[in-house]
Amino acid sequence: MATDLAEIAYEASQRALDKQERLLDEIRSRTGLLLAAASLAASFLGRPALKGEPAAFAVLALIAFALSLATSIYVLLPKEDLVFSLIGSNLYERLYEFRTDIPEVHRRLAYDLDRFWDANDRAMQRVLWGFRISATSLALEIVLLLVGATGTLF
Repeated sequence: MATDLAEIAYEASQRALDKQERLLDEIRSRTGLLLAAASLAASFLGRPALKGEPAAFAVLALIAFALSLATSIYVLLPKEDLVFSLIGSNLYERLYEFRTDIPEVHRRLAYDLDRFWDANDRAMQRVLWGFRISATSLALEIVLLLVGATGTLF
């Protein structure tokens, strides 16, 4: 029974770490779309918004674009502090003494993977906030550009 429980705990920890990595990939993929959308909005609506009155909308839209750009780049930059897998040789050396006690190996691995997940989660929360700010800035940029270009909100 202990073998089953230890193995189940290890597999659950591994799945959680895998899910976290997939979430990061998905956020980065969506952030790339946000970055493209922000650039397109600025290129298509920027000139008409700059010619519109008052120019304050264009300036605010530019600020929103810059914020979206900066937070998108933050999300897309590699994060060196994230760990999604174990190094096999280190694992072998560290757990060699337990090679005949597989439940103990699984137990130790489950705790290690959970520590990585916890450490990653702090960094992932910052990435998620960056994504949220980027998306909100994009929406604000588009609204401000439209108002600046058309001179009306509706």
